[in-house]
Amino acid sequence: MSMDLNLLRTFLEIYEARSVTRAAQELSLTQPTVSHTLARLRTQLGDPLFVRGPGGLEPTARANELFQVFRTAVDNIDAAVDSNAAFDPATTRRTFRICLSDIGEVIFLPPIMARLTALAPAANLESVPMTVGHIPHWLAHGHVDAALTSLVLGGGARREAVTKDRYVCLLPRAMAPKQGKLTHKQFDALGFVTIDPTAGHGQIEERLGESGISLRTALRVHHFSVLPSVQLESSLASVVPLEIAERFCRQWPLVHRELPVDSPAFSVDLYTDHKIAASGPVLWFRELVREALREMPSALGPALH
Repeated sequence: MSMDLNLLRTFLEIYEARSVTRAAQELSLTQPTVSHTLARLRTQLGDPLFVRGPGGLEPTARANELFQVFRTAVDNIDAAVDSNAAFDPATTRRTFRICLSDIGEVIFLPPIMARLTALAPAANLESVPMTVGHIPHWLAHGHVDAALTSLVLGGGARREAVTKDRYVCLLPRAMAPKQGKLTHKQFDALGFVTIDPTAGHGQIEERLGESGISLRTALRVHHFSVLPSVQLESSLASVVPLEIAERFCRQWPLVHRELPVDSPAFSVDLYTDHKIAASGPVLWFRELVREALREMPSALGPALH
């Protein structure tokens, strides 16, 4: 019995998502299409494969047996295609996809896009909004080619530090103290705009908490780009990476001050799938991102040597 590769991919997605709806979203298909594919699989394999349970779709014993077989087969096929396909950056029309937070788009997209345009003028680049919990799955299944984040991700993805930064306090100029470093008392008196951890910068609150300092959050948002206007209108502070603080201060009447505790440097890491073959477009794109960020001037300098 032969089986369409797309059927295998759909089976794997349903198995991991435990939901036809979520599988359809991950595959960029409609729910009826995925439901129809599942019906074909059930007919061909002679098994219901999934039954409804309290946590969603539960795999049958047969589905559990088939999962690893299908997973290995699809991974081997993908690796063989990537390693053997002729890839010419100068002529490719491929769309590369990189997962970035909105702050990542501001800092990293310009040098990456400039290098891509120079080396692969017919290629396209898509920035995928950061959803931290989904990144390992997206990488493993080829939904994105790379991700840049300061968070440590699970899932076995390849991780490589590409640049460094540290945190500072960003304030409206009119309410900032003259000295360069805030005292504990000054810091405690401030109200803050904080960024939701899913945006990729949740660790600063944990680090401050370890030092006995907490942020009095007046507003929580999902995007760094709204900080300048919100802070100026509401007289609020924020804690942001130095790189973005310096950019905001050049464009808005804002200043940055040192935190009352030492802010250790953190790395921004490039994540790619650990199964990347020795050649192919994904490997080429990873190297392009590395080189683009290596040449980029940053607050603390590159992490790559």
